[in-house]
Amino acid sequence: MKIFFRIIFISVILISLHSKAQDGSPSPYSFFGLGDTTFNGTTENIAMGGLRIYADSIHYNINNPAALTRLKYVNLNIGISNKFLNMSDQTGNHWASAHNISYFGLGLPVGKKIGIGLGLIPVSSGNYKIFIKDNLGTYTFEGKGGNSRIFITTAYQITKNLSFGVEYQYYFGYLNHENFWIPTDPYTYTKENSDIDFSGQSFKFSGLFRYPLKEQRYINVSAGYSTASSFKAHYKNFTQLITSTPAGNDIAEELSRADKNDFIKFPANFYTGLGYGKENAWFLGLEYNQKLMQDFRNPFFDPAYVQYQTATTLSLGGFYTPQYNSVVKYWKRATYRAGAYYKNTGLIIYNTPITDFGITFGVSLPALRGLSNLNLGFEVGQRGKNTGNLVQEQYINFHIGLSLNDRWFIKRKIN
Repeated sequence: MKIFFRIIFISVILISLHSKAQDGSPSPYSFFGLGDTTFNGTTENIAMGGLRIYADSIHYNINNPAALTRLKYVNLNIGISNKFLNMSDQTGNHWASAHNISYFGLGLPVGKKIGIGLGLIPVSSGNYKIFIKDNLGTYTFEGKGGNSRIFITTAYQITKNLSFGVEYQYYFGYLNHENFWIPTDPYTYTKENSDIDFSGQSFKFSGLFRYPLKEQRYINVSAGYSTASSFKAHYKNFTQLITSTPAGNDIAEELSRADKNDFIKFPANFYTGLGYGKENAWFLGLEYNQKLMQDFRNPFFDPAYVQYQTATTLSLGGFYTPQYNSVVKYWKRATYRAGAYYKNTGLIIYNTPITDFGITFGVSLPALRGLSNLNLGFEVGQRGKNTGNLVQEQYINFHIGLSLNDRWFIKRKIN
């Protein structure tokens, strides 16, 4: 039971770090919606282009509730992301980076047909600073905050080949925006500050069908749906006129103040995918994801130059394990992953749709003893355009995941 106490210790550390050590996303696109999306799956998922349709016995696939029935060991799955951005517009380039805990999940098989999971995921975040200059002065936009969820999952194996899972999700988060307008002759300037605290809940459902073929080959089919939800939100806002005196002091005059409650509408999401593989050897899959971003609504922040449409993602990826049971050659037991994705993010700025394309690769390194492994994943991609008032991002993301496995609930045969 030593792993139990390790799990409790790691859980406490991660939850405390989640609130204190998150950098947030430095991307200017985190200015929109509820922040920049920071969770796209576990490190194993990401290394295969974001595929969520695959499941095995030693990895907890957090993105697919039905996959829990394939898990044969108690699994603790932890991930850390490291993001490096090169942001360019018509004025030049700027480098930025962020380092965050990306997920924490615990999966437990209960009997032969039931799986239970729980965890914590930072879903989106923001930590941006945007400057816009003209002849009259400088506009500065700063923001921070994000959106996280706690989840509880259960899955049941209906037949030998078919599984179904359901997940309860509780979201919570906050956003802070500060806007400044500083004229060229800065005797006076305006400052606007707004805070939004929100929380809500939703459900995710998924099914997983695995059809065996000859020579240990199989076809894998999966589909899932996340319900739309309304987050309760509390909004505070104030605007001040700041006047600088000859003595160097600033005098603040309040121009307006607001304090109200409303709802943020979060859209539904659907995915489906198909894969083909050989047991413990290789797998290749294709997945389509659709998110109804046109239903997103934030009544406290609705710029006229921003619209939303259906967001879509097409992912292709897979893995190859040379010889999973090799005793002599360690690197033959490693699993090599690769993939690619293309996203229409659903965000339209100044009538220009924002797209995202990336290629991925990674490796799972097995422990010298036992079934635990270290997972490494890399993303290289590009988002947006550097025309007009837009920003183009070229990014390199490095993900580290730790998948710890152990057996529980085993009766002793010898006392």
